[in-house]
This record gives sequence, C-alpha cells and structure tokens, in this order.
Amino acid sequence: MGRQSPPYHQEIEKKDKHQSLPSDMFERYLTALQYPRVGQLNIDDPKDFRCFMMWLEDQKIRFLPIDEREPLRKVNAPDEWNRAYEKYKKDIKVPEHLKSKQEQVTWLLLYAIRLEYTDNADQYRALTGVRKLQQESQKTTVPEVQSANPFDSFDFTSADFEEGSWKLAERLGIAYHPDHLVSLRAAAKVISGAYNREALKERPITGQPFPIEQGSGMGLDADEELEQCARIMRLLQIQNIRTLQTTINETIVAVQNVTADPRTDTKLGKVGMK
Repeated sequence: MGRQSPPYHQEIEKKDKHQSLPSDMFERYLTALQYPRVGQLNIDDPKDFRCFMMWLEDQKIRFLPIDEREPLRKVNAPDEWNRAYEKYKKDIKVPEHLKSKQEQVTWLLLYAIRLEYTDNADQYRALTGVRKLQQESQKTTVPEVQSANPFDSFDFTSADFEEGSWKLAERLGIAYHPDHLVSLRAAAKVISGAYNREALKERPITGQPFPIEQGSGMGLDADEELEQCARIMRLLQIQNIRTLQTTINETIVAVQNVTADPRTDTKLGKVGMK
C-alpha cells in the first residue's frame, strides 16, 4: 500500500509560496535524499524530469501503491505520463498556486525530506551541526574501501542507461519492452546463451529460413498473430525434444563404452580340474 500523507501540506505551502529555489539549495535537497545524479539533473529536459519523478515516488515518497505507479514508469510515453503526473499532483495535494515546474519540484522535495525525517526521526534528532562535522572529520581519517565492481557506480534509472539498454536489446534483435530493465534482462539471457565461449566455437548455422507459414496449422486461423506464435512455440518444443534425444544418445554411448569393453585378468584363469 502507498504511504499515508502526513499533515505537512499547509506548512510546506506557506514556506514555498512565491519563493525561487537557488541551485545550490536545490542540490542540497537532492543530496539529502541521496539522489544518485546530483549536479546532473535537468528538470527542463522532459525525459530527465519524468525519470526523476519516477525515482522520487518509487524510492522516497511512496504515496501510491506499487501497482498504481505503473503509469509514472512509462517515461517514454509522454502523453500518458503527463496525464498520470497531473493526477498524481492532485492526489498528493500539490498546491494549485505552484505553476512552474521548479516550484512543484521544490514542494515535492521538501515533502519527501519530511517523510524521510519522519521515518528516521530517532536517527536525525540527535544529529547536530557539531556532531555532523565530527562525523565528517572521522570519515576522512578512515580508509575508504573502493569497490572494484564498475556497476556499483551506475544509475540504473538515468535516461542514458535506459537508452543504452534499449539500444543493446535492439542490436540483439529483442522486441521492444517499455521497461528498460526487462529489456536488459532479456539481453543478458541472449548474450549468456548465444555468445558464450562454447557457443562461439560452434559453426554458424547456414541455409534457408524455415518456412513457418507452411505445414499443418495449430487451429488458430481466426487470429493470424496467435497462430504464428503457436507455430513458433511448436518449433521450439521440437528443438528441445531433439536436444533431449541427443543428450540421451550421448549418455547411452558413454555407458556402452564402459560395459561393452570389459577388462579381464588372465592371471586368475585356471585350466583343468584339481
């Protein structure tokens, strides 16, 4: 379920009314929320803004139930996303006098920070400016462990990462999917299955494509696309059965090599009777 709204709307509204947020303060808010692209966010870029709002709701505000966030995840469908965003602003009660994008983002950032504080009030209550400086100075004296994994520094929600995921899937011949992470998982399966060392040793398949439209049908003539999908599934099943049969044959041969070539010790042989 989504998170319930605390009674902060009026207080935030009074604080932010007719105020313009300096860029350094804007970045401080992002840093407080541990946003991974501080200094790189451009809310004037439509796609960057949509990705940011998706991150803010998914990771910090969590106002909507998970299944109702799906329209906000469609960052590549601007019209549908804009409708969902307008509804989201009404549901979360963004003040109507905040017209500019920057004012709305400022309000949502403050709202998210309030929620973050509420969730971790005991942790932040004892944190003073002096103690914060002491903690920062202690951090500088402790050796920092650098991760050797390059993926630890990736922002998997950035627009560049999404675009790269879809381009990789396209290069591999994978059908488009609106969720870039699903496309990336599909690409990983194709790469691990078709481009591993063993697969690359095999000779490439040559010849004519199989005429899938020929032969007996699957009885789904009323829906041409469904009929074609069923035929493809049938071919894949035949391929799986052939692979299984090959494995069975190899197993039988391996067993016969052991049982059909017995080793005898002639020293134990006896001639005649005692």
